[in-house]
Amino acid sequence: MKFSSNIPYLGSAVLAAVLATAPARAAVVATPQNNDIFLGFRASGNLGASTSYLVNLGQYSQFRDLTPGASISLNSLGDIGADLVATFGANWSNRNDLFWGIFGVSNTANPTVYASRESSAPGWSALDQISRGTTSSNIVSVLQGTNGYQGRQATANSAFAVLQPNSDGASSYNKQVSTGGTNDFGSLSTWSSIEGDFGGGTAGTSLDLYRISSTGVTNPGAFSISNSGVVSFTAAIPEPSSALLGVAGSLLIVAGRRRRPTH
Repeated sequence: MKFSSNIPYLGSAVLAAVLATAPARAAVVATPQNNDIFLGFRASGNLGASTSYLVNLGQYSQFRDLTPGASISLNSLGDIGADLVATFGANWSNRNDLFWGIFGVSNTANPTVYASRESSAPGWSALDQISRGTTSSNIVSVLQGTNGYQGRQATANSAFAVLQPNSDGASSYNKQVSTGGTNDFGSLSTWSSIEGDFGGGTAGTSLDLYRISSTGVTNPGAFSISNSGVVSFTAAIPEPSSALLGVAGSLLIVAGRRRRPTH
């Protein structure tokens, strides 16, 4: 009887020990939402060349609404740097064969698309509805298609990041941005490359963000990344000419009001 009465106790103890030593199973990442902005990393060779690393940076509005000239660090994303080291090596921040790019979509009947470009290059041009629609479909494939971002397990270091094996499928980020002879996310995007590389270190690359919609193109600012993998965003400062025109317009309105005759 004594032996039998100890069986439940021993079973519970063993179970507790197993649970304590078993690795925690990562949760599935949250379903992407319209206007989420994504960051992708890929290597064209060497360590990590078979895998892309995708991170959901959150809603576009947090970048759009930032005070001009202000900066934010996206510390809530987890330890991106640890994932980059594990995937692409301790020298990831100096690799000229490691690339990063920003993309996103608002998938509606009249879609809006988001894409980065190296800050040293000219900005992207406006796209008609057909071009935005085709580009949107290709981005959605990466985010929500079979074997895309949606439904994957989060990494050990970030609840917002996944590792995606490269493939020839439309859902492959690597395929969408590295296929020779076409633009990123399809020929109609006109995006020759949304990426920068780390050949000049993290200080040698930054990515301007562009929003391309039915009303035109806007550039709210630029992304940078530190050697430890912390992603930051700095809001653009309006061109002096635009600011002066705004001030001049305000002065004309005030002057007109002052000259208005009274009755």
